[in-house]
Amino acid sequence: MPSRDEAEPASELGHAATVTPGHAATVTPGLAATVPTAEATGVPRIGARPEADQLARAVARTRIGNQLFAKAERVNLGRYHLLEMVGAGGMGVVWGAWDPELERRVAIKLVKATMQAARDRIQLEGQALAKLSHPNVVTVYDVGVVDEQVYIVMEWVRGQNLRAYGRTPRTVRELVAIYRAAGEGLAAAHAEGLIHRDFKPDNAIRGDDGRVRVLDFGLARNDVRPDGSGDGGSAPSSDMTRGAGTPKYMPPEQAEGGVLTPAVDQYAFCVSLREALAGRNADGKDADIPGWIEAIVIRGTAREAKDRFPAMADLLYALARDPATIWRRRAIAGGALAATVAAFVIGNLRASGHAVEPCSGARQDIARTFRPAARAQMALHLNTLGAYGSDEATRLDGELASYADRWAASHHTACLANERGELTAQLYERNLSCLGRARVGLETVLDLLARVPGERLSNAIVATRGLPDTERCLTETLASTIEPPPPALAARANALGNEVARLRVLAQAADPGAAAAAAAVVAQSQELGYLPLLARAYLVQGIDLVVRRDVPRAIPVLEQAATTAIDAGDEVGFVEAYAREVYEIARTEKDQLPANAALLLGAIPYVEHIARRLGAAASFERPLLFNNIGVSRMSAGDKADARAWFARAIDEPRTRAGDVELVSAVGNLALNADQPAERDRLFMRERDTLVSLLGPNHIRTLEAMYKSSVFATRPDVAASQIRDVCHRAQTFHAKEAADMVGRCAYELGWLAEERGDTAETRASMQLVNNARKPIAQAYLAALDGKLEDAVRQARHAAEGLQGEWWTQFYAADGLLFAAICADRLHRPADAIASLRKALAFYDQLTVIKQAPYYLRRTARARALLARLVAASNPAEAKQLAGDAAAWYRAAGGYDAIAGELDAIAQTGR
Repeated sequence: MPSRDEAEPASELGHAATVTPGHAATVTPGLAATVPTAEATGVPRIGARPEADQLARAVARTRIGNQLFAKAERVNLGRYHLLEMVGAGGMGVVWGAWDPELERRVAIKLVKATMQAARDRIQLEGQALAKLSHPNVVTVYDVGVVDEQVYIVMEWVRGQNLRAYGRTPRTVRELVAIYRAAGEGLAAAHAEGLIHRDFKPDNAIRGDDGRVRVLDFGLARNDVRPDGSGDGGSAPSSDMTRGAGTPKYMPPEQAEGGVLTPAVDQYAFCVSLREALAGRNADGKDADIPGWIEAIVIRGTAREAKDRFPAMADLLYALARDPATIWRRRAIAGGALAATVAAFVIGNLRASGHAVEPCSGARQDIARTFRPAARAQMALHLNTLGAYGSDEATRLDGELASYADRWAASHHTACLANERGELTAQLYERNLSCLGRARVGLETVLDLLARVPGERLSNAIVATRGLPDTERCLTETLASTIEPPPPALAARANALGNEVARLRVLAQAADPGAAAAAAAVVAQSQELGYLPLLARAYLVQGIDLVVRRDVPRAIPVLEQAATTAIDAGDEVGFVEAYAREVYEIARTEKDQLPANAALLLGAIPYVEHIARRLGAAASFERPLLFNNIGVSRMSAGDKADARAWFARAIDEPRTRAGDVELVSAVGNLALNADQPAERDRLFMRERDTLVSLLGPNHIRTLEAMYKSSVFATRPDVAASQIRDVCHRAQTFHAKEAADMVGRCAYELGWLAEERGDTAETRASMQLVNNARKPIAQAYLAALDGKLEDAVRQARHAAEGLQGEWWTQFYAADGLLFAAICADRLHRPADAIASLRKALAFYDQLTVIKQAPYYLRRTARARALLARLVAASNPAEAKQLAGDAAAWYRAAGGYDAIAGELDAIAQTGR
């Protein structure tokens, strides 16, 4: 197995030497000396010094010999005369050298690569760098191989790296100019399909000639693609560079071994720029960073790559827009307009180099939607919705302001692309239509948040988070194969498309008016006859039915959306509709499923193929599909397959953390994790992501907290966490969280009864008002001393819960409690019969067999059964007691019962 050095030999390609005057050696013609290899000298490789040391000794010996004996020998590497070692990195060294053919000083980077494939790859990368001709990227002249080392010949640059340059106090303008120049080099590399992967102040140099050059493309891989994937058959970039780079400058996706895109260089660039600006003071104290630059840096260092700038060029454009410069230009234009007519002024401005900036109206345009009056009305209403609404008012305003900024940036980018002729008129119009629908969504959210009742605020916040990604409009426009509507239908189709966008927000928000409006827009789309629009209308109607939990009607509507989308050539819409249909099939009881449900699930491989082929255009729909297939496999009891699908959903490139629906894949994977540490890590990741997206008290965040709490093994820890979740749910979501309150109250009551806390058992079980209520009633009957009624009610509840696997768990709970009550009535035979049935039910639940709440119940059932059969079947009692005691010991908090079970396990009695 190759070492890490062999697997990743090119960790510092493209490093030009940084030197000061006076270090260049005089080069004169003479005899060439070769570096002896281990094979030539017969010295064994084991224990040999690195080749870099051999070269250094050879050069030193030659210099000494030349001085002592007036010789003019040189140590050569190929045709190049090595002069001195000027730098060394983790996997290579840099030499100063002389090129006798072109008579120029050069820098040579030597990288050891013992594997042929690695040498070939480094050569290819070096050749790719050699093709990159840009004034802000160090020039690569030559690439070659000697023994097991690849050498890369680069221009020799004298100057300071940007870290050293920044140690001298500089102005903001100086530092921004220097970093913009470095950014131009990165942008040029991205245009050629190269990602730097290790940009930092040390890897860019300001030459003595005043020119900035980016150095050390050590982690670059020639694999930039629109979807961030590598060439077919090659290892993905994340595999080749996992963990490589400089931690301080790494974005999360690089540190975590994710799929990398050019956005990683944006992150490192902005960290470096912030560092330089904060450190510009002579006194060593951090300097303030101008607000307009801080906003750019915050966006460039966003945790998710999709939240950064669309490209390095957009970031550089933002840095070029120094407000002081812009206002000076406006002042000039304003004075000229006051002095003469507009046409004359514009002509003179163009002649003097101050042309009116094209595509500059996007921000003013979106401000007409995201206007102060609408924002104030939203804030005023939210502050009337109790503690939760007040907490969310400020955060929602900030998030929507950020969305408006992204809309303006996307509009600006598309407009400039059109100005440059990169978009045809038709493509530009389609992009504007996409942005128009996003704007309608924003307008709908503002109106919704200004009137939503408190019990639907959580849904409205989810709808807010579901606003379309404006940066995706351009990708969708360029990738779309959908035929536009005929000119005669275009205006009507666009108007209906905007209505569909509005209804999607309302459907996700569970707005009661969405159902009738969705039915109306379906009818109008049918009448218009434009299939892509009709498919989207069906999809929105299906989403509305799902949110309102009318699942039996939702499945055929989603099926209609999928078939219409495929007929319309809308493959992205088809994948989303099918993904949602798969999910609804998975959570619907078998007797309510359509007859063709099995046939629909059989199409999974076909739909997966389409989803993968769509690439970046399906960056939301593809992970949604994979997650929902995982849910389907989990409901079928195939835990291993479910786990694989959830992992794929999480690992999909360009999965947006901002898509609330996709976060569930993390929690679903946690539910199916085999290792407790991995499960806890995933639960924490899900919870933290939801806190950042929806806030700490959103009902979905509380759902994630509840899932995590019931997986706590210690009973006191589980009870404390569940108690906190119940309290928050009742405090912030008294009406809408009834089912969740019922679930957590049931589990809290179960734990309280187990430890003998009758007061909390009663208080908790009285709050249960869902499918578990019949079992809760049995608990309450037992607390009232009505044990016979409790046995009867618990068994009757179990009979009604024997349908799907997720209800069988509670059926087993009912039988377990019936056995507990029968034991208290001194009816061991009845208790034993109920326990055996309960364990049989529990044993069928393969999906949750690793869950602590499952193991806690089976341990209790085995413990009670061990005690009851100890006299009649000592061997079985020993086995049952041993199994139960082992879990209780591992869980903690059960010392007394574990001791009793140990005694039974040892004697069988």
